[in-house]
Amino acid sequence: MTIHPSIQDLSERVVLVPDEDVHRSSTSSDRVPNRWAVAFVRRGAPLIGVAAKKAIVGRNRSRTDPTAGRFTKHDVSDFVSAAFDDFGRQVPGLPAEPTVGSRQNVMLAALTLSLLDTLERGGVERDYAIELTGDTCWRFYRQWGQVTKTVSGFISRDPTRRLRLSVNAFLSYPFGRPGYRFDDVPEEDGRSLNMVRCPVADYLGGRGAADLCAGSWCNLDYALAEMWGASLERSTTLVAGDSRCDFRFHMAPPARSDTSVHPPVESPAQLVALRSHFTGATNGSAHG
Repeated sequence: MTIHPSIQDLSERVVLVPDEDVHRSSTSSDRVPNRWAVAFVRRGAPLIGVAAKKAIVGRNRSRTDPTAGRFTKHDVSDFVSAAFDDFGRQVPGLPAEPTVGSRQNVMLAALTLSLLDTLERGGVERDYAIELTGDTCWRFYRQWGQVTKTVSGFISRDPTRRLRLSVNAFLSYPFGRPGYRFDDVPEEDGRSLNMVRCPVADYLGGRGAADLCAGSWCNLDYALAEMWGASLERSTTLVAGDSRCDFRFHMAPPARSDTSVHPPVESPAQLVALRSHFTGATNGSAHG
């Protein structure tokens, strides 16, 4: 990830983009992923293979059947290869997006869905397959977060300012306007915003995979905040059918309780309900 030299000014640059410019840009420059972008993702296959092996090899093949054995390197290599084959078939139908960052993330969302489908075809229970997919994604996401943490540490010793710099770096790329749309919220001890448009939530939610979006994209934000020495509170999400994702990053961790602000989906009934929100289907299919 390349951090712009003027990262110390990201806070001002991110929050001062006029809404009218956002809407004008989003309607005039939408593009589908070009062949170079797709080639870039494909060239990452070896790295994704390494990440998947670190995340999956040695774990149980089934949560419910201890006799099923454990995943091997060969298993994971086959999963990754099949996922990229499926990804290649999905590329022509990917939606147009106005920025490089939003196009990149939609492609990665498609690859995430392909990996989930591949694991399910291999007999892995859906909720467990989502966990394995999310753990693979975290192998990349944490490296990205570490870069911003390191750079912000060179710029400032103030923890709150470092947090804001890290969040704003992400909001500059790849989660930047106009592909993503968000409203800034004043916050004294951290960084807060309301995300009102997320291409990944649109893509995965529209394909019956809202549970995958929550498990392998949204929930990584909590660990990311912890990496930055902060905590995240979020009570609503777009992929769950709310009007916004209300991000509240705080330097002072809130007191722990038995009830999560944004509890994970656990029961099969909850999983079906979450997937059905976008599609109206209850059969659990990831592709309508």
